[in-house]
Amino acid sequence: MDPNINYYGIVILLRKLRECGIFTEKELRKIAARIAADSGVEVVFFL
Repeated sequence: MDPNINYYGIVILLRKLRECGIFTEKELRKIAARIAADSGVEVVFFL
């Protein structure tokens, strides 16, 4: 599967976690950056 599509789904999940108050935005940005780097994502979405 396309890593960009998978990453977009992950970003949606991270946004929901932020809305629930489980993680801070700073933590989620670090998580998103790490996932993007590890999976070779070419397009980066903002939280």
